[in-house]
Amino acid sequence: MVYEVKVNELAEEFGVHRNTIRNWINSGTLPAQKAPGRRYVIQQEDYLKLCERFGRKPKNDLPIRPIENEFKENAVKESTSPPIQLNLETADLVTAVDFASICTTCGSCASACPLSGVDGLDPRKIVRMAALGIGKELINIDWPWKCTLCGRCEESCPMNINIVKLMRTLRAHRQRNKVPHPLQKGVTTCLEKGNNLGIPKDDFIELLHDMGTELAETSCPGFATPIDIRGARLLVTVNSKEPFAQPDDMSWWWRIFYAANESWTISSENWEGVNWGFYTGDDNAMKTIVERIVDNMERLNCQALLLPECGHAYYATRYGLERWFPESLQKFKIYSVFDLLLEYITENKLTINQAVHTKLTTLHDSCNYGRKSLKTFGHGYFDEGRTILKTCCSNITELIPNKKDNYCCGAGGGAWATPYAAERTYFGREKARQIQQSEAEVVVVSCHSCKDQLEKTLAREFNLNIEVKYIWELVSQALVLPEKV
Repeated sequence: MVYEVKVNELAEEFGVHRNTIRNWINSGTLPAQKAPGRRYVIQQEDYLKLCERFGRKPKNDLPIRPIENEFKENAVKESTSPPIQLNLETADLVTAVDFASICTTCGSCASACPLSGVDGLDPRKIVRMAALGIGKELINIDWPWKCTLCGRCEESCPMNINIVKLMRTLRAHRQRNKVPHPLQKGVTTCLEKGNNLGIPKDDFIELLHDMGTELAETSCPGFATPIDIRGARLLVTVNSKEPFAQPDDMSWWWRIFYAANESWTISSENWEGVNWGFYTGDDNAMKTIVERIVDNMERLNCQALLLPECGHAYYATRYGLERWFPESLQKFKIYSVFDLLLEYITENKLTINQAVHTKLTTLHDSCNYGRKSLKTFGHGYFDEGRTILKTCCSNITELIPNKKDNYCCGAGGGAWATPYAAERTYFGREKARQIQQSEAEVVVVSCHSCKDQLEKTLAREFNLNIEVKYIWELVSQALVLPEKV
């Protein structure tokens, strides 16, 4: 069976430029034969391969052209041009190479990247080097680790080249002993001990109990930290940075759960929500960490999962669930921090005192919750955060640009934990400029790395007189807590 299609129809279906389709046809990447009326004829199997590559559901209503004898005899043959060979042990970059052939070197990606030009880094160079087989040099150079994987280059690319996927693939090929030590150590420790910082189980449980007791004495009468509660509705994962260095930060969520009368629990083992296997390109580690969350959901018989309050952790966990454990998405409800907060607000489970927050406040859009989730999952969290802000604050301003065009703070992709502090600070200059121009006094974030970068690096380096708050912290501070016995 063969299909007769127009170039612009295929381009619209697969979300690429029509010149991309023409280049695929001319290079043999998409075998096709010219037909009358500026149409092309493609074999069904080639169309299905293209659908599989882009994760698209094949159309059932494409015009079918009968296969005539002369067409069979002159069937389109695959290109005889030898494929570009990468100097790598595997062919993981083959997709990037296909895309590289359509790169026009227009420079849109370079102009969008705040790090372009530092140590010669240029997204165009990386794409072309991969296409020309200079893979080993790319693997050994530090460019992929200075990149924050923010996706702004892809957002600006008219040819829809997967530059972020290429960067992460290059990270995957780096020898593990040459991966930035804090990142690799975090992955190894998590696999061995269940969390990135190696916090012992007994110490973790004792801390949770102590914090629960303190919360009951200060603001939430009758509160007790729910650990390993079987049948609780909501399983909550934890960023190990909090119990290790900032334990009081966990109580922001606990106050919200208390006010909403939520049924929730924390697992005593494998409670880590942050997945640094995503940072290092280690899919095996990434899968293991996601699988542990699935196991905890099943062991504790929970109905819903609150994905970690960290942009990349949400993205990595959800990506892992969709890739390796799609059945879990049918069994359990998956919440982002925005989803859960909005549910509580719209169902009037929280009483908010808007008078608590009076300073001029703005929202920093997370790259992973926003731009990257929009591309990967079909929905980016932009308006949700603004709705929550309006519920808590009356004095709000916007950063320009924002939403999917927003600038990364410079700490994403593991950059906060790498030794490239100078590059990370330089990267963040655009974010600092945005904040200065907005005259905001409070910057609200949805990610731990963003908060650290804004608070500990950019505020000091660029003399920003700002407070930085988590979005759940903002809600928690404005709560009118119920009186419970």
